[in-house]
Amino acid sequence: MFPDGDRTFPLVVRDVDFFHSKRSHVADDGRLVATPLPDDAVINTVLDGRLIATLASDWRGVPSGSVVAYSIADVLAGRAPTIERVLVPTRTQAVEQVDLSRSVLWVKMLDDVSGRLVSLTRGADGVWTPSVAALPAASTIHLDATAGKDDVAFATVESFLSPPALYAVRPGAQPVAVDTLPARFDASTMQVDQRFATSRDGTKIPYFLVRKKGTSGPVPALVHAYGGFRNAQTPTYLVDQPYRSGPAGLFWVEEGNAFVLANIRGGGEYGPRWHQMPLRENRQKAYDDLHAVGDDLVRTGVSAKRKIAVSGRSNGGLLVGVAMEQRPDLYGAIVMGSPLLDMQRYSHLSAGASWIGEYGDPDTPADWAFISKYSPYQNLKRGVRYPAPFIYTSTEDDRVHPGHARKFAARLDAYGDPFFYYENPEGGHAAGADKIEDAKRAALVTVYLNTQLGTAPQR
Repeated sequence: MFPDGDRTFPLVVRDVDFFHSKRSHVADDGRLVATPLPDDAVINTVLDGRLIATLASDWRGVPSGSVVAYSIADVLAGRAPTIERVLVPTRTQAVEQVDLSRSVLWVKMLDDVSGRLVSLTRGADGVWTPSVAALPAASTIHLDATAGKDDVAFATVESFLSPPALYAVRPGAQPVAVDTLPARFDASTMQVDQRFATSRDGTKIPYFLVRKKGTSGPVPALVHAYGGFRNAQTPTYLVDQPYRSGPAGLFWVEEGNAFVLANIRGGGEYGPRWHQMPLRENRQKAYDDLHAVGDDLVRTGVSAKRKIAVSGRSNGGLLVGVAMEQRPDLYGAIVMGSPLLDMQRYSHLSAGASWIGEYGDPDTPADWAFISKYSPYQNLKRGVRYPAPFIYTSTEDDRVHPGHARKFAARLDAYGDPFFYYENPEGGHAAGADKIEDAKRAALVTVYLNTQLGTAPQR
């Protein structure tokens, strides 16, 4: 149900899989009228009787990733609606969120993984005019709220070295800083660089590098990545993000080491195409991207082989499980959180069946043929000098079953391979129910990294 002024516009939705849905408008007489949009489009909102949506695939000459609009009244009347191009991103941009205020559409987007907030107004000729808010660059922007009776948005802006700051934003006006959280560490000694590695197929893979100023390397490096489900990995304050082991990244940099956030394919950093490139039989592309970042750290002298740790949770846990087995020559430590590891059984465990659109169906022989090439549980081999992984999960994880982690640890044990294992009884898929548990895990990760990789020499 979408409110729009004094009216509401109901929409009936039937999900087909994780990425596709059948959607129908409801006429005043109760008839269901199918939306003309493709099944993979993301429905955003309704403004002035127009449905606003973001395309996940090319449609009617409009490229994927674009925001479009059409008149609901035309659809209900049986007329072919005019498809309006609200915003068409460039090759370096990606739309992340769409919301509205009284008469303005707000779009939160990325440009080379840097946050941007755009307000759009529609003219009488059907042309949408954008205005970019002058918010800090090289940051993550969170579109927190928009006003229903006024054209104002509230956005939080943060980066690796800057704490979250709340801004009030109006179209065409200078944003007003409302409040800023206090700094929790001395960022003046640190610097952030964005670099690009080249993957096996020639694709440029961006990554952020956080180090102390003047670091010449090579030093131990911690690389965090995800690479799936359209989830972009963007710069956030180093003490936050428990999915990245919270303040462990800060401790790591303060010790003189390097922290890296890799923007591998599978996420939403560059829109739908970036997510779709490594789907199903092309999954290896995401793993090649991670290896490319690691190799680039070695090539540029930031780190050295077996002095690189990779960290990932959930789908990222699968990612680092694959990395451990494919490149034991490159990685010296593996932080494996709430991981998917037995890809032959994943669709039968917890929420796994909903992810077939991402990975494929292991019960279909043609799909298992490509899934079996990387599934960590099945590809673990005896006699290989793997880095000893730190595996953590939660007994109460109802999304990725803890059986994945348990089985993998048991097989490592049976093969005589070293590993570290921590199963929190609480916390669900986050593997931590509160800040205390998050802090404990960050401490465990920090100790693990120091014991496996050592630390940079103090200068």
